Amino acid sequence: MKTLMNTLFGLLIFIVITSSAVAQQGFDNRTRALYVFDISRYVDYGEALDSMAIFRVGVLAKDSELYWEMANLAKTRQEIQGKPVTVVVFRDENRIEYTNVLYVANEAGFNLKKVNGKVAGKPTLLITEGYEFGSSMFNFIVVNDNPKFEINEAMLHEAGLSIPSTLLAQAVKTREDWEELYDITNEELERQLEVVRQQELIIAEQKEEILKQKALLDSLDVAITEKEKTLAVKQKELERQSVEISSKSREITRQRNIIAIQQKEVAAQRDTLELQKADIDIQLAQINQQLGTIDQQEERIKVQLESIEKQKIFLFAALFVLILLSFLAYYIYRGYKIKKEANIKLEEKNRTITAQKEEIEQQRDLARTQRDQIAYQKKHITDSIMYAKRIQTALLPALELFSDEIDHFVLYRPLDIVSGDFYWVSKKGNTHIVIAADCTGHGVPGAFMSMLGVTMLNEIVNGKGIIMPDQIINNLRDEIVKSLKQSIDEDRVKDGMDMTISVIDYDRDKLWFAGANNPLCLVRNGELETYKGDKMPVSIHYKMDSFTLHEIDLKKGDCIYMFSDGYGDQFGGPRQKKFMVKNLKEKLVEVSSLPMIEQGEKLNLTFDDWKGDNSQVDDVIVIGIRY
Repeated sequence: MKTLMNTLFGLLIFIVITSSAVAQQGFDNRTRALYVFDISRYVDYGEALDSMAIFRVGVLAKDSELYWEMANLAKTRQEIQGKPVTVVVFRDENRIEYTNVLYVANEAGFNLKKVNGKVAGKPTLLITEGYEFGSSMFNFIVVNDNPKFEINEAMLHEAGLSIPSTLLAQAVKTREDWEELYDITNEELERQLEVVRQQELIIAEQKEEILKQKALLDSLDVAITEKEKTLAVKQKELERQSVEISSKSREITRQRNIIAIQQKEVAAQRDTLELQKADIDIQLAQINQQLGTIDQQEERIKVQLESIEKQKIFLFAALFVLILLSFLAYYIYRGYKIKKEANIKLEEKNRTITAQKEEIEQQRDLARTQRDQIAYQKKHITDSIMYAKRIQTALLPALELFSDEIDHFVLYRPLDIVSGDFYWVSKKGNTHIVIAADCTGHGVPGAFMSMLGVTMLNEIVNGKGIIMPDQIINNLRDEIVKSLKQSIDEDRVKDGMDMTISVIDYDRDKLWFAGANNPLCLVRNGELETYKGDKMPVSIHYKMDSFTLHEIDLKKGDCIYMFSDGYGDQFGGPRQKKFMVKNLKEKLVEVSSLPMIEQGEKLNLTFDDWKGDNSQVDDVIVIGIRY
């Protein structure tokens, strides 16, 4: 069956290469995407693919054209070898992460040695284009518009990969064949360059002739332009003189017409003045007669005016009294009307107040009932949570840990009554196991996760006798995935925990450390060194590698610190910002010379000063141990 599939794969590759060479003249992004997906389907990854939840296809490129082509293809080809496909893009060599297949082209200018260094030791199929012979697992080159490829079996075997023999049969076998392909390409380029050189000579000759013709035309254009300018100046002068003569002629004619009209008007006005003068003499005689009559009438009017003035004074006084009486009657009536309306409104308000009072009393009685019910429920819930706290406290070790054997402190501040952060200790001979964990969420949900973690740790360490940190955290992750029935689902939050596990061997002056997202800090002679945990939680995750084991040599006086993210995420200070992990590390170096109990007190006081009147945002745990 496998032989048949390999044969079909070889025929498919041959058909794709042939059709691409004829129709598209070499590679385009669509062809590249199809090759990468088709080749990935038939590569044997061995057991490395079984532990992966998804099949990751990576592109190392400075633009996104090939990435989008692969992403669109992934919408129709949603699985490769039974795994869901996801496509990622990296912009430089240093950002490369693990993928099942990685594509990079030489024309993009990336350093292939760095790329090989990033994928070394991982089951990653590296597909390149345009690089030297033997420099990658699977390398493409286009010769005379035809795609060719070579396969480096040694590099494939080093990565734990294998491919069908039918595909190996079509690959370029030797460096001589590869160099011959380059020689063919170079010869074609030389022929094309010679044609271009001949064309450039012809163009240069034609350009020289064109320049000569242009110079002759330019000289003729200059002479014609000068003559045209002279004619234009003369034409403008003639036009100006013609306009000026026409204007003067029109002005003379207009003035002659005005003078004739004015002469006629003067004659008419002279006749009119003579007639008006005779009329004026007659009117003056009539006016003198009327003035005598007016003087007599003025005397009679003076007498009548004196009588009228006396009557007006009497009338004004009577009118003033009448107006006062009218205003008084109006204000009396208005006051009566306002008082009546106010009494009506007051009665309506009294009725409304009475109804509102009855409704308020009913609401007050209902509120009292609800308050009593809520108080009862709150007390019941609080009693339940307090009981849960007693259970959690009973499961957790005492804050003193191994106080009679090691110098240490534990800063433990739950956000609510119960906590999602927890610590756990155990001892095997002269080897001490100390764990600080941060579960998903806080309060009651976090407490449930913490009790589940404590129970599983008791079974793994004390029941099965497993004491190495990487084995403890790997077994714990398997138990959590199994117990919570977790599976890959990007739309759902994964329940789990971040964790720091330290195993201190006092006989060999050694510390072994493994971490899930959380670090371990060591302060020696006032200098801090941080050992980072793996970027994976203790739960289901797209990356399910084994956790890394760190081995550290210890010296007397070394201070070891483990903590969750609650201390650094606390808001406060003068600008209401996070405290930040960087400031916590500086504080650890600052207090490292103090006795461990005083260190815990200093850290607790610093946390309270920074928090101020703000609410605590998360559970807090910090553990310090002096070796």
